[in-house]
Order: sequence, then C-alpha cells, then structure tokens
Amino acid sequence: MNAPKLLTVAELREVLGPDRVGRDLAYAIARRYGVRLGKRLLVPLRVVEAIAEGRMEELEKTPGVEARGR
Repeated sequence: MNAPKLLTVAELREVLGPDRVGRDLAYAIARRYGVRLGKRLLVPLRVVEAIAEGRMEELEKTPGVEARGR
C-alpha cells in the first residue's frame, strides 16, 4: 500500500479524528508544519503520525521541520 506522504487538511482531520481536531486547529497545524503547493496546504504524513503518537516535542527539535509563524 502506498500511503500519500502529504495529506490535505481534511485528510489530517480524518486521520486524527474530526471529533478531536477541529477545522481551525487542523489549519493551524498545516500552517505551522505544512507546505503550500499552489493553493493547496499539505501536511507531511510524519507530522500527522507524530501528533497521533504524542511526539510533538520531537518535531520541534527535528532539523528541516521548523515552526513558521505569521
């Protein structure tokens, strides 16, 4: 099975559970850890997995995965 390496915000919510992650939080995660390809905002699968497994502090320390704010 080839799982996509980049997920849309809707897919992020589906994986993490729409009852646990609201639309606003999903977009905040995507803006902070995701990438924009054209008009699409995509989140790497490893970020979603880290959130699901409670390893967010690991993301903060990972080179190449920098938190971006506005």
